[in-house]
Amino acid sequence: MGEIGSEFWDVPMSKEKNNIFPDSAQWFLSGRSALTGIIRKIKDKRNIHTVSMPSWCCDSMIIPFLREKIEVQFYPVYWEKALVQEINKDSDIVFVMDYFGYTSNYTISHPCVIRDVTHSIFSHQYDDAKYYFGSLRKWCGVKTGGYAWDIKAETVAADQYFINMRTMAMQRKKMYLSGKIREKDYLTIFNDAEERLDNLEGVFEADGKDVEIAQYLDVSHIREQRRNNAVILMNAFADCLLFPDLSENDCPMFVPILVADGKRDQLRQYLIKQGIYCPVHWPVSQYHRLNEQERKIYDNELSLVCDQRYDKRDMLRIVEAVKNFQEEK
Repeated sequence: MGEIGSEFWDVPMSKEKNNIFPDSAQWFLSGRSALTGIIRKIKDKRNIHTVSMPSWCCDSMIIPFLREKIEVQFYPVYWEKALVQEINKDSDIVFVMDYFGYTSNYTISHPCVIRDVTHSIFSHQYDDAKYYFGSLRKWCGVKTGGYAWDIKAETVAADQYFINMRTMAMQRKKMYLSGKIREKDYLTIFNDAEERLDNLEGVFEADGKDVEIAQYLDVSHIREQRRNNAVILMNAFADCLLFPDLSENDCPMFVPILVADGKRDQLRQYLIKQGIYCPVHWPVSQYHRLNEQERKIYDNELSLVCDQRYDKRDMLRIVEAVKNFQEEK
């Protein structure tokens, strides 16, 4: 049986342009680089000191603000029979996002809203923000793929060392999955590339090939396959879904579940032994400031893989593995 999950190595392509991204989109090395470009653009226009951010987020979204000397103030995001976001609008900037392609039911009014559309790019088109940004690397095998619109940021050339490492890692993973090599050295290369990205400061351009690829992504295939896969997982784990409903326009990035009794990490390790790699969103970093209620999501969430690389058989394999764990434990 093949590996399920982990880093992408391919991109589903169409002969027709997808028109997902506006003509004003600018392309960057990463979502973090795109966000840095937005922050610097705002600072050129006005004096800003604080940003309100969701307590449930990746530290890669926090760091660009801290590097630009902006104080981060977290607003509560927690689970209480549904996901609750108590958006605080008392800061100079309000940062908002949807999660995993599932549409949130809230509106936001503030003179300076930055919306992270990484998770919602294939689900919902928003018009409530001043600035929009995201990353395609979370959806398919592009090397770079950061984007933003309604800005024109000053950039420097793409970091070729990072691009070369990503390219090599994807090639090695493809060779491993096809049986041409036995070594899983691609894991180390992917990790080295991420470390390189973590240490880069500034606003970097995207790889030119990725920009072209983005225009011809097979969005219909991505949406259909992910939705079909998600339905199988959602039906199997209806009692522990973080997002129990799949709306008509939703395109799920993952199917996140809450694992009971503090067994999330045990389940994750069990799945890894079965060749199933399901990420946690997100590790708690030194920058987070969480109360007990907010931390429950971090401690119990597991993101089940449902992406376009896989089909019904793969989803049933995930279901069987999780059920076996539950029976054994």
